[in-house]
Parts: sequence; C-alpha cells; structure tokens
Amino acid sequence: MLSRNDFDFDTRIDRRGSSSFKWDSDERDTGRRNLLPFWVADMDFAAPPPVLQALERRLDHGVFGYTARPESLDEAMIGWFARRHDWAIEAAAAFEVPGVVPFIHMYVRELVPAGEAVVIQEPVYYPFRRAMERNGRKVAVNPLVRDTSGRWRMDLDGLDGLLEAGGASTLILCSPHNPVGRVWSRPELLELADLCRRRGVTVLSDEIHADLIHPGHRHIPWLSLPADRLPRSVALVSPTKTFNIPGLSVAYGITPDTALRRRLTDMIESMGMGIGSSAPLAFAAAEAAWRHGDAWLESLLDYLGENDRLLRRTLADRGAPLSAAPMEGTYLEWLRVDGSGEDDEALWDRLLDRGIRLSRGRQFGRGGEAHLRMNIACPRSQLVEGLERMIPALEVR
Repeated sequence: MLSRNDFDFDTRIDRRGSSSFKWDSDERDTGRRNLLPFWVADMDFAAPPPVLQALERRLDHGVFGYTARPESLDEAMIGWFARRHDWAIEAAAAFEVPGVVPFIHMYVRELVPAGEAVVIQEPVYYPFRRAMERNGRKVAVNPLVRDTSGRWRMDLDGLDGLLEAGGASTLILCSPHNPVGRVWSRPELLELADLCRRRGVTVLSDEIHADLIHPGHRHIPWLSLPADRLPRSVALVSPTKTFNIPGLSVAYGITPDTALRRRLTDMIESMGMGIGSSAPLAFAAAEAAWRHGDAWLESLLDYLGENDRLLRRTLADRGAPLSAAPMEGTYLEWLRVDGSGEDDEALWDRLLDRGIRLSRGRQFGRGGEAHLRMNIACPRSQLVEGLERMIPALEVR
C-alpha cells in the first residue's frame, strides 16, 4: 500500500512534442517559442500510479470497442465523495456528461430561454462567459469583492438587487473558485442557497476543484446542503483536475430533481452523446483514481502547499510588486500587480519577453484587471525558474 511519502513530484517531465496545449502552443498563440508555461490549469505531474497501472491493464486487453459506463465507476465516484466530503450521492441522481464545460454550453443553449441572462461571479473561469456569448444569451455579472486582506467574497446584496431587476433565472457557481482560490464556507453557501431559492434561480455548481483544498479549509458540496434550503440545482464533478487526467475525460452531473435530470439526459442523448460516447481508457483511469488515489492526493496537497509558501516567501524577500490572494483551494495563484496601473497586455508582453507565460487577469472578467493567474502545480525547480524570470519583468516602471 502506497503512503503519502511514496510519490515523486520533483522530476521534470518533458511535455514538449506531446501535442500539449500548455507546452506546444507558444508560437501559434504568442509568436514566441519555448516559453515556460504557468497558464493552462493542468499539472506537470504524472498521473497517480494506480491510474497508470489501470491503464496498462486495460491496454493489455487489446480491444477498445463501444463501452458502457460500468456500475463500478459510479460506485467509485459515490464512495470517493462519501469518504472525502461526507456527501451521500444517490446513484439515481448521477448521470454522465460530456465534460463540465461542454455540459454548461449545452445547458445554456437548451434550457436558458433566448434573451435571458445567466449570472456569473467575476473574475471567474472565462469559459462561463463564453458559454453565454457563443449561444446568444446575456451575461449578468455579480462581481466578487476583495477585502483589505486580499480575500475575495460574494456580494450577495448586489446579487439580490441584480435578481430583483429580473432577466436571469440561472447562476453558475464556481466552487472552489477559479481563479481567486476561495473555498466557500458553509454559511456563505447557505446564504446563497436561500437567496437563489427565494428568487427561483437554478444553480449550476462547478465543483471540479473540490478535492484541491488546503489546510484549514473544507469544501462543502452544494448538494450536501439541506434540501429544504436549496434551489433547483445541478452539481458537476470530475476526477480530471484532481488526478491530472483531463485528456481522459469523465464527468458527472448530479441533481436530485427527477424531472430536471430526465430533461438533461434527454438533451445529452438528443445530441448523439449516449452509448459509446466515452472511452474505455477514461473509465478505467477515473475508477482507479477514485478508488485508490487518496494517498497520492494527500502527497500532492503537501507539495502544492510547499510551492505556495515558496512563492509567497520569494515575493516578500524580493520586494516584488505582487500580492497573492489567500489560496484556500486549487493550485492557481491569483496575483495582483501592485502600484503599476499598467495595462494587462503590456504586463503580459513583458513576461513573454522574459520567456514566461501566465494567464492575464483581464480574461477572467470584471475585477481581473492588473491581475495574473499562475499555475504552481509543477516541480519546484520549475517554479523557482519561473519566479526568477517573472519578478524582474514586473518591476514598476
């Protein structure tokens, strides 16, 4: 049995030439080559050994025909959320979706009436906004607010006013939040639930970062809140962020609302995404991860915590004009560029000139100006190299 001390996160794996979106798109996107990437939210670590072993066993079988989702995968998913998050998922409430982002696009197109808005809480994962813009729906922004400590919170009074004005009956919740790193507390979520229930708002809760939680914080699954306080809701979960297997996509939607679930599964099947739409390798990887990935995850979280502390020490010791929001969850640092007033594009270009690529804060919408998002899920030597390139590029001019 592997323990949390049996894993190697220090070895740098050469990902160039593997068609990696993160490592192989520099010249196409920026006109530069061989940038050190800290932008796309996947990790530069190998998948957990139990996942690799499960894939090897499945490959040895040699036949990869149309494959139905096995009941054992559902059981593994339910078991994971029960032991890790004290969330009892009813098997009948869960249904397979073709990825979290594709599902959100489909939901917006099929279930949000034309001309209606969907509420998002910016700065937030930018595919949320794109789901509305690309499907002819309006975007209603309920901006997060940043307190004096750099911690972000929901503006629920502002949300109430926005909903009272009308025109929106769906809200996309990012929990834990990407990019600001918040792990929403139970009181915050209950207050949001009460408000959405009272206003008749359906909540889509993206919980893909649910397992990436740092000490002192706990992820509260949206659907684990008392049923009598929840609005109509769908939670979206996946093992892909936790175990760094986004190329082996498996994702679930979960809703206790039988009529809504039937409508959603009909929607998915009507788009030709029924039987045979998922890969046998993806099923094998996901089941192994959820059954046997605990020790690897604990070790990963220890390593990410050290990377976070290293980043903060380095910024402080070097007097860098950056302040990092508290990272309660995820592996994404939300960095504010202090005292610059410089446009995000100019900052980003200077970083590219130093051979480093982060995500521009402006991409994440209102509140993202003069911010950068940095993915620290990488070997420590890679992070050190990145900081050495980044800090001189961000000196106030």
